[in-house]
Amino acid sequence: MSNVRLFNFEGLNENFSFLVLKIHQQLEDTLIALQHVDGFIPERMNNREDYINNLKIIIERKSYKRMFKARSEEDRIIRIMGSLNTVTSNMEEIGDYLMNIVTQTRYFQDRTFLGQYNYQAYFHEIVVALDLINESILQGKIKDALQICQAEIKIDNLFKNDFAALLITMKETQKIGDAITTFNILRYLERIGDSLLNIGEAIISAYAGTRLKLFEYMAIKDSLRRDTGEFLFQGMDVETKSGCRIEKIVTNGDARENQEVIFKEGNLAKIQQEKDKIEQWQSVRSGLTPKVFGFEYLNNKAFILLEYIGGFNFQEIVLSQNQTLLDKAFGRLKQVTLDVWEKTRQPQPVHADFMGQLKKRLPDVYEVHPKLITPSLAINTLKHPSLPDRIAMAAQIEQTLAAPFSVFIHGDFNTDNIIYNEKEDRIVFIDPHRSAYTDYVQDVSVFLVSNYRIPILDAQIRESLHGIIHDFYTSARQFAETNGDSTFDARLALGVSRSFISSTRFILKEDFAKAMYLRGVYLLDKFLDHNGRPWADFRLPEDVFIY
Repeated sequence: MSNVRLFNFEGLNENFSFLVLKIHQQLEDTLIALQHVDGFIPERMNNREDYINNLKIIIERKSYKRMFKARSEEDRIIRIMGSLNTVTSNMEEIGDYLMNIVTQTRYFQDRTFLGQYNYQAYFHEIVVALDLINESILQGKIKDALQICQAEIKIDNLFKNDFAALLITMKETQKIGDAITTFNILRYLERIGDSLLNIGEAIISAYAGTRLKLFEYMAIKDSLRRDTGEFLFQGMDVETKSGCRIEKIVTNGDARENQEVIFKEGNLAKIQQEKDKIEQWQSVRSGLTPKVFGFEYLNNKAFILLEYIGGFNFQEIVLSQNQTLLDKAFGRLKQVTLDVWEKTRQPQPVHADFMGQLKKRLPDVYEVHPKLITPSLAINTLKHPSLPDRIAMAAQIEQTLAAPFSVFIHGDFNTDNIIYNEKEDRIVFIDPHRSAYTDYVQDVSVFLVSNYRIPILDAQIRESLHGIIHDFYTSARQFAETNGDSTFDARLALGVSRSFISSTRFILKEDFAKAMYLRGVYLLDKFLDHNGRPWADFRLPEDVFIY
């Protein structure tokens, strides 16, 4: 569907064109008011403001009506209509700012005071930007949208220079009232620049396929070495607990091979950490993490462009019930994991501090599931400590159970962070921001519990999950025996207990959360009961993984 047909819906294009025209007229009358030229009629601006407000309501109503008429596959229509509403709201704001500027002129004692500042330059930039809005949104001209955004930068620079000059003037002049009025007028003009930036970014976002800031669009364009309009965002069904936004970018526009990359945006510290860890993984084993194509940040936000890995995550493969694919993926995963452990093994002992991790996360668990709180009990001489007390007791013992060596681990080895590409027979680790040299039992425990907690009751899938858990545990235990790790099972009990209990903060289904919580408590009690006997004799009871 062409944009022309889209905006022809119930005369939307005419409504929007009139809105732009009326803002132009308000701008002209505002300039007349500032220049104190004969011909300024306040009532005309007041009447026009009412018309602008009415046009905004009409455009919003029609665009929402068009969105609801769109078929489910027409995401593009929904994006453009949403963008139109953002543009319309900001156009109305510009109209309001112009009315405020005219109101400010009443407070001048000396109308020539404003003439010391080049306010006409602001109007020039605003007019140039306004002239681009209509075609930019109606025809999807992203280059014009970029120019609209640039107007904000130019206006901002004008304001900074004038504000600095105004501060000097205020120290020297007796006309403080006129100086304050001038500041207010210039500030409203600066806010119009902000509205223009919002308009430009809304248009860019509509036609790029996702919400983008100007700096993000320009940085992506430069990183991918593509011209304006040569890439499009595609939504992905990805749910993250980290607060990061993840989408796929598909490049297009010429005879070159199309490129697919992942766009990930989030907190600067986390994204920077992920970039650093990905690069560290590349030095450990090339290709085990995605390539980095770009990284940019502004203030406390950052984004990273990553290689798109075709294939499925391990959880999706399990749920597909494709046994051939599962056997390939799991076999490759075990091989890669054991190879990494062997290659990165270093002789210094390490503590994972599972109980310290659990202690930190327990308040979040109880916030989601207050019914799971287990206080201490005393019946006659029989005392049953609370879970926090048991965690504290286990933590003291844990300090005596160091892993005899460290390896480089993923750090968040959940099944949805492991991708398998069958065509390349390639395992890829994603989201490795917690990777570090530490106890490999951390990754083992997380992987085992992440398979258990897949909320599927189908008997065949549960049997498959238990087989994976048993097989991975057996492989890890053999690695431990080969490398003289006699306390592997004891530490694993603590790691699995931690994962069982802490994972419940992400599970709202009470019965399932309770089952996991009780398994974690059971393992912790079993660990404490073994205290005083050789830890080399301790064995993890595999029946805790049977659901």
